[in-house]
Amino acid sequence: MKERLKRLFAYFSQVVEAMKEKLEPLFAYSGQAMKETGKGFYVYLGVLLFIILLAGVNWYRMLLVGAGLTDSSDFVPWGIFIVGFVFFVGTSAGATIVGLMIYAFDRSDYKPLGIRAGLICLLSIMAAVLNLLGDVGVPWRTVLIPLVLRNPTSMLIYTGTTYMTFGLLLSAQLYFALRILLGSKAEFHKTMAKWLAIAAVPFALVVLQAPEGALFAVVKAREYWHSALLPPHFAVSALVTGTALVILTTIVTSTVEKRQLVKLETLVHMGKLLAFFITVNIFFDIFDIFVLKYSEEIEGIEAWELLTGRFRPLFLVNFIGLFGGLFILLSKKGKTIKGLSVASCLTILGITAYRYYLIVVAQIVPLQPGLPEVYYTPSFVEWSVIAGIVALIMFLYTVLTKLLPMEERDLRGRQVEQ
Repeated sequence: MKERLKRLFAYFSQVVEAMKEKLEPLFAYSGQAMKETGKGFYVYLGVLLFIILLAGVNWYRMLLVGAGLTDSSDFVPWGIFIVGFVFFVGTSAGATIVGLMIYAFDRSDYKPLGIRAGLICLLSIMAAVLNLLGDVGVPWRTVLIPLVLRNPTSMLIYTGTTYMTFGLLLSAQLYFALRILLGSKAEFHKTMAKWLAIAAVPFALVVLQAPEGALFAVVKAREYWHSALLPPHFAVSALVTGTALVILTTIVTSTVEKRQLVKLETLVHMGKLLAFFITVNIFFDIFDIFVLKYSEEIEGIEAWELLTGRFRPLFLVNFIGLFGGLFILLSKKGKTIKGLSVASCLTILGITAYRYYLIVVAQIVPLQPGLPEVYYTPSFVEWSVIAGIVALIMFLYTVLTKLLPMEERDLRGRQVEQ
């Protein structure tokens, strides 16, 4: 027995030593990177940590008190947490387009954004899951799906499995991309990085996003959701938000670090992709409204009245954001940093507004005649938890992009041996 334990200990010691040797360049890079941080970096992280702490306190209160701290009800059980869940899943799926451009279309000018986009994908799916956990009353039971709790008739089995698989796929892609950046010459690593990046796009759009849209579309009682256009609409909206967020993140990072991550031509090319995705998304938006208004279904008419009445500001933000962003991208301003920044912000605001009223308005429409008028306004607790989730993602992205090399230029700049 002692002999076996000695062998096991020796084996694990060898594994640890091997890992240390492989990770030594990464540790060296991270150490030098932290030495170069200024006071502003830590102040920024401190503000984010305060927001995260406040969110944690309010989430804990929600666990103790229950849904009474939110404005959700039997009429509107899905509130802002589901809006955040749908938004971040879409962002994660859409940002995979960068890997596709690098490996499938051989756009080497996109390579400096490869690992950054991978982080955005991974952190966005994490934010989506956190929103989902914030919405359920017993979050630790949700974690058991589908590993322990397996009800084959529940859509949560499918969604839980696909989100877990997608997260593993993104993690593997990021791992192999980092190994290659740190100097690995193994063909296996290059092959895996390439095919995982390419496979992530159809998986995200066909396996993840479209079925998520179908989750709403099959609800016959909700006229606003019950449409065959909703699954592809979800997929296209994902491409819009993911592409816009990558553009905006690239511009903000370049401004903060006072260096050019990619050439302007690359950003303009991404802007053209975004313009195409926005155009397709507007097509779906228009026909969603057309069917809703002219179907002459009572629920559809009431939903239209809500969109053009109580929710008119959000309705206008959606269409002004998308049309405004498209106009800028198709004009000369779409070939400038300022124009791309404004277009990306307008687009993200437009899709956020769409996600919100899609989820909320459909539930506010009464299911039966004679029911009272329903209202839903997110409470301070809900907003604080949402803000904390966003702050957590920003915190992790900031720290990880500081500690991990994002491109070859980072390694050369800090003279880390590969």
